[in-house]
Amino acid sequence: MDWKDYEIYIHKHFQRLFPDTSITHNVKKIGIISKTKRQVDIYIDGKLAGFDITIIVDCKYFNKKVDVKDVESFLSFLHDLKASKGILITNIGYTQAAFNRATNDTQDIELRIIDFKDLDKFQAFCAIGYAGPYCAYLPAPPGWVIDGKAPGDMIAAIYPAGLTFDEAMQKEGFMYVKFSNKGSGSIFPTLKSLTDEQDKNVRKAYPSAKIEYFDKEMKEGAKTLLRIADIHANYGGLEYTVFIDFGEFIVFIVLLARHGKDKEHFDKLKWVIDKLKPGKVIFGANSKFLSVDTSLFEK
Repeated sequence: MDWKDYEIYIHKHFQRLFPDTSITHNVKKIGIISKTKRQVDIYIDGKLAGFDITIIVDCKYFNKKVDVKDVESFLSFLHDLKASKGILITNIGYTQAAFNRATNDTQDIELRIIDFKDLDKFQAFCAIGYAGPYCAYLPAPPGWVIDGKAPGDMIAAIYPAGLTFDEAMQKEGFMYVKFSNKGSGSIFPTLKSLTDEQDKNVRKAYPSAKIEYFDKEMKEGAKTLLRIADIHANYGGLEYTVFIDFGEFIVFIVLLARHGKDKEHFDKLKWVIDKLKPGKVIFGANSKFLSVDTSLFEK
């Protein structure tokens, strides 16, 4: 396989992954800052269940590993083209410094580095979670994956790449996402009714659990409430829950952070909350999905 075959194969992979978007190969785009034409290997533009996405894929066909300088150059490239997501694919691999630079970047850009041999395992940056008429764009933070087949009534689970759901629960730490509708006839029409019920259930199983609440602004345009619970020694860490009240429904994300990794995992939780976007599902005849309205919750 030469470099042309390499790029064509990757292009076809993303066509399968994002069938409802416009995907172009070897295209020129004018840089917002540079004001000059920039060559893009693969440009993905369109909507994912009503949510806008713009992804730039750069295919590195090297005889050496991608290094930190390659990542910094690509981040600058993404910034110039005003892309929110980027994928750097390499045929050789990447250095630890390159991985660290990509996953710890402070810009508002999601970047993944993928070894070509792992390409078929890559699914996406995100999932769209649904519950009744409401939905949310749920992103996976750098180095983590999102699992839409989580057990029970979870909308999704989020945990470190390379682990299974059970392994993440037992060894590393993980998050899960749930929704609570506030409309007429809802079991929990208010945020307080929801938290009271959850606290009651925790204390029923663990009478000595310690639960604290903090008013904390974590999501622009929505009321947020942080709960920190020291439930039981067997948990191996604290449980953090952030409730995000969008008026019509509540999204809450629960994080089990292992002792010694509290800050690292809580930063992942904040990252997810910052990028999460709520929406309302628009149905047509026979309850057929039509689109997602994301304007209802914009402020």
